Amino acid sequence: MSNPKNTRSVRYRPIALEPGKAIKAVLDWLFPPRCIICKDLLRLNIHKEIEYGVCELCEDLLNVVQPPFCSMCGIHSETDVCPNCKRGRIIPNKAVFEYDPLMREVIHRFKYSSRPLYANGLARMMMNHLDSRFFDSIDALVPAPMYHKKLKKRGYNQAEELARALSKSCALPVITDWLVRVRDTTPQSGLSIDARENNLVGAFALRGERDINSVLIIDDIYTTGATINACGKTLAAGGARAVRSLTLAIALKHIDDNAVLMK
Repeated sequence: MSNPKNTRSVRYRPIALEPGKAIKAVLDWLFPPRCIICKDLLRLNIHKEIEYGVCELCEDLLNVVQPPFCSMCGIHSETDVCPNCKRGRIIPNKAVFEYDPLMREVIHRFKYSSRPLYANGLARMMMNHLDSRFFDSIDALVPAPMYHKKLKKRGYNQAEELARALSKSCALPVITDWLVRVRDTTPQSGLSIDARENNLVGAFALRGERDINSVLIIDDIYTTGATINACGKTLAAGGARAVRSLTLAIALKHIDDNAVLMK
């Protein structure tokens, strides 16, 4: 007969997860992550697919802007300054992807289909194509702001989501309460370059003063540069001594003065 005193009690302890990781694990089980391009289920055991939010079959479908680049807007250009920027653009921009039909669909879902988490994968893909020293001279990231009524309706600012996702990799602060949009404007789509610029006069302002040397504006799309330049002029007037911008994508076509640009 065995001695009860020699009987060892074995206790099984549940694996402890950090609260954030536990919530993510539950959400991944309930709502498996899908590719932001084809929307097929991602393989949870493939780290790269989860990190970028893109499946292996789709990862090469997004077209990266290839050099040589226009020194102002960042589009592929055989000349140092493309025809569009010869009009006098003031804010140098770096664009990572071409705004082709596929990227148009991805950005449309990102903005209008309640997909703020797209920002994480898109930001990681952007970082993968940026020079390792790209952020060296930058002090802060400033997302292009939305008008407060539009922000309330959508629930998030895609430029801010993108900026916060980028900041996880570049370790720069994101400032969202300095540059603000104080006037609602008609949609930019369908407007000529001059009309776009006139549409944004007085649309942005600064709250308070900041002692910041170099600012990087973050936005999703660079079309004519009207929004970026309006933001940049406002920041420069408020004391920012160097202003550049970084966009997820850039429109492919050069635009004549009287041309109409459709998104």
